[in-house]
Amino acid sequence: MARLQPVALGIYLALVLALGLYRLEPHREVRFSPLAAWETPPTVAVLGAVQRPGVYTLDPGARVADALAAAGGVTAEAQLGALDLALPVGDGETVRVPVVGEAAPPGAPRPRVSVNRAGVEALESVPGIGPALARRIVAYRPYRSLDELLRVPGIGPAVLERLRPYLVP
Repeated sequence: MARLQPVALGIYLALVLALGLYRLEPHREVRFSPLAAWETPPTVAVLGAVQRPGVYTLDPGARVADALAAAGGVTAEAQLGALDLALPVGDGETVRVPVVGEAAPPGAPRPRVSVNRAGVEALESVPGIGPALARRIVAYRPYRSLDELLRVPGIGPAVLERLRPYLVP
């Protein structure tokens, strides 16, 4: 029994020492940004009346204007009025700059508008969204999915389904 006391005392002292060293070591706080997890650099195709048509990888949060700059800018024949230069671009999208007088080809995909980032004016460009509804959409931000638009007064299930092809969260 007398031999167990020094062993127990040794174990006790080792535990106290380990706990003391643990408390002395500074602990680093690890922070996680949920925005950074999904904010990947978008790769977009820039076509039409630009200096260097092609595929470009842009910085996260890039806009149509950034895509045009990556392509060397627009040509003299570019119809810039057809584009919303402030519209954010997403991964896999195509930015096509039409030539003055050129009509959009039938069935051409229309750029989708982000309900979280677009201004009132950009939202009004969506068929079925007027000034009042655009202001309400902005007021009820943020949206994790388009289904959350149902909480905006004036948007019911039928209206949401009509708007869905033109919008992204």
